[in-house]
Amino acid sequence: MKAVFLNVSAPGHVIPTLGLVGELVRRGESVAYFEVPPFQSEIEARGAVFHAYPPIAPYPGPGGANQYYLGPVLTWCAREWVPALLERVRAERPDYIVHDSLCLWGRILAHALGVPAVASVATAGFTSRTFHACPRLRPQRRAWIAEAREGLRLFRDWRRDLATRYELPRPINFVDTFTNAQPLNVVHLPKALQPYADAFGPEYAFVGVCTATSERPSDFAFERLDARPLVYVSFGTFHNPGLAFFRSLLEAVAKREWQTVLVLSPGVELGQLGDIPDNVIVCAPGSAPQLQLLERAAAFVTHGAGGGLREGAWYGVPMVAVPQTYEQEILSAHLEEQGAGVMLEPARVTAQTLAAALERTVGDPALRERAGALRDASRAAGGAAAAAEAIFAYVARARGSRNEAIAGSA
Repeated sequence: MKAVFLNVSAPGHVIPTLGLVGELVRRGESVAYFEVPPFQSEIEARGAVFHAYPPIAPYPGPGGANQYYLGPVLTWCAREWVPALLERVRAERPDYIVHDSLCLWGRILAHALGVPAVASVATAGFTSRTFHACPRLRPQRRAWIAEAREGLRLFRDWRRDLATRYELPRPINFVDTFTNAQPLNVVHLPKALQPYADAFGPEYAFVGVCTATSERPSDFAFERLDARPLVYVSFGTFHNPGLAFFRSLLEAVAKREWQTVLVLSPGVELGQLGDIPDNVIVCAPGSAPQLQLLERAAAFVTHGAGGGLREGAWYGVPMVAVPQTYEQEILSAHLEEQGAGVMLEPARVTAQTLAAALERTVGDPALRERAGALRDASRAAGGAAAAAEAIFAYVARARGSRNEAIAGSA
């Protein structure tokens, strides 16, 4: 059979799918993957055929970190990409489409072509109920909507246009634009890490880590590490908690009986940090071999995004999460509820609160035990093999239903 993958252009969404691509190819599937050129070599290394997204006009509306700007941006991308991709995807003659949960254009293309579709959920699953009823969102919701008023006006116009032009079976509501739920939704988290897990039915397959735990070669000097407990600090290649955070972190770990590997965020320069304690190794953004360091870490300081949580959980590392977005806050709070980590709200981060959180994370046997339980749950979730089996079963059901419908109308 033939699969077409459509994704958003972000490492945290593309990388989780690569192991699934490799598994499908290993099982004899043909895969075409639409993405931007920086991901071409990694996609082709898994045996897929790479297709570059066509360029589109820049988003014309207002934007920002506010969650309510996401709907207008994704709707704009769908208005641009669906007509540009429709005939190209049709020419692939796919038996099924796998699209990221943010890919409104993927959902519309699958509907327009009459092809079964699977949503790939790179972070956590969301539904209208879990989004609007979330107590962590409710106090901020009114202010966020007021701030994003102009973008939401554009969203309403664009969604009507899409629904009419492509004869969608239901209106596009706001939460639809970043969930795009399908009859099968493959979630790249173990169920234990999914907030509000009881809100999701059997159409959600919580398969955990699909991409093999490998990474690019690194020149990191492992000989500098010794027998002291290792604290690993990274906010990924996109998020920046700010210079004040990094200075507080250095103060928190100075003169402690830990060794710390600190990965800088984009926009933060080494010279801005001041004196570096002797027990701290500083790495440039994106240069640290994260998986190898997590394998020996006693604690992981992270922003709580899906990728970092998946990898920390895979190695059973207790975490200190300092979320930078609403979604990360939900995931981080759930991690703390699971007893496998500590969440610190960014506004309350000081050297003292960081030091206290790290003392607990490194030294509390109960946290280590719960982190170990998350490790076991992650490795039992099934990964790429479970995702492939779920996809095959769903596509077989969809094809059977379609054949019955055709026979019934004959």
